[in-house]
Amino acid sequence: MPHNTPPAQPLNLRRRFALTGLAVIVAIALGLGWLLSTLLTQRMLQREGEVTMDFVQNLLTTDASGGFLSHPDDPALRTRFLSSMEHITSMREPVRANAYRPDGTVVWSTDLALVGRRYPVNDELDEALKGQLVVHSGRLNAGGPAKAEHEGLAARAPFFVESYIPVRDTPTGQVLGVMEFYKVPVQLNAAIREGLIQLWLACAASAAALFLSLYWIVARADRTLRDQQAQLAETQTLATAVELAGAVAHNLRNPLASIRVSAEMLQDGPDAPAETAEHCQDITAAVDRANRWITELVRVSQAPQLQDEAVALGPLVRDCLEEMGPEMLRRAIQWQAPETDPGPVRAHPAVLRQIVLSLIANAIDAMPEGGELVATLQGAGPRCALRLTDTGHGISDDVRQRLFRPFFSTKSGGLGIGLALARRMVGQWQGDVTLTPNAPRGTCVEIVLPRASTSSTS
Repeated sequence: MPHNTPPAQPLNLRRRFALTGLAVIVAIALGLGWLLSTLLTQRMLQREGEVTMDFVQNLLTTDASGGFLSHPDDPALRTRFLSSMEHITSMREPVRANAYRPDGTVVWSTDLALVGRRYPVNDELDEALKGQLVVHSGRLNAGGPAKAEHEGLAARAPFFVESYIPVRDTPTGQVLGVMEFYKVPVQLNAAIREGLIQLWLACAASAAALFLSLYWIVARADRTLRDQQAQLAETQTLATAVELAGAVAHNLRNPLASIRVSAEMLQDGPDAPAETAEHCQDITAAVDRANRWITELVRVSQAPQLQDEAVALGPLVRDCLEEMGPEMLRRAIQWQAPETDPGPVRAHPAVLRQIVLSLIANAIDAMPEGGELVATLQGAGPRCALRLTDTGHGISDDVRQRLFRPFFSTKSGGLGIGLALARRMVGQWQGDVTLTPNAPRGTCVEIVLPRASTSSTS
């Protein structure tokens, strides 16, 4: 039993990008926002620590009280140091301040219970004793301090900024000790929070702008690809139709030749009445006209890219109307040829003639009970327009949108090749074909072509 392979689904480029692109852009925006927010926070905290370090260093250098950290038994240094620390304790932000000797022992603290204690494990203190400013932030867990020196801080300040500031001897640059500050920087936290909000808003706006701009480009590319696919499919279908029309035209020659011979024999017969001879002449003329059309159709099918040239549009339209005149007279259709000639246009004469004849034939079919067909020519700027207006039954909007598709026809038994081929050929000449309703009834077909004097050969 044969296995039917399901047809491949067309690629929906717009939807594919909307899903994938949005996910990638959001991930990039989140990652970039997190990285920038981390850098911003660290940079602002580091800057705040540098300002505090300059203040402490200047304070202890001014009264030369920094030496107390190395010589805590000196009463004079102790007095000056305690006097300096009064400035520290008067600050609003520090929750706790400690002073360490070079061996890590607390020699002064705002919490007197910590004086004389030494913490065996304190990596930040070790780095500060080597001369490095250490600043970091964190939150204290009420269930228990993560480090011994955090004891008693959780209830006072869940969020803190901890700074270890090395105190140096100004002449020698030697580290005399370390000042440690636990702060609740309210203003700094507000500034950081405001900066982070602006940063995340900027990331969100940038991601949205990037997505929308890329989506617009992809949507436009998707629309262009769909239009090109539709044009390619229409071109392939129309090429098949033209090839089929050429093959049919070849096969019609022999029947038409037989009809013409039979009409000539009837006409030349000795007993043929005058009425029969007249009908035979009409048959012969119709066969010759059909044979000429077939010759032009075969030529078009064999050379779809015909070279355009300067064509006198006025005489060509009048010749086509006169050629279809007997048929219009038989159907009680009055016709009016253009009175003015705006000049030559760029086209192929045989193909343009066939297009005009096809449009006139369509207008005749639209007026089975008679009517009026008016042809006008107008020239405006570098283009000329031919309008064929009939008073037929007209065309609905839905049908008008589909008339230029290959193999679509409103006629019973029609192939639907004429208008599709007309638009294709006129488009190759940089022109256009449009259909509009004609008030109060009927249809207006307009062919716009470039002038020969202002347009180069295609």
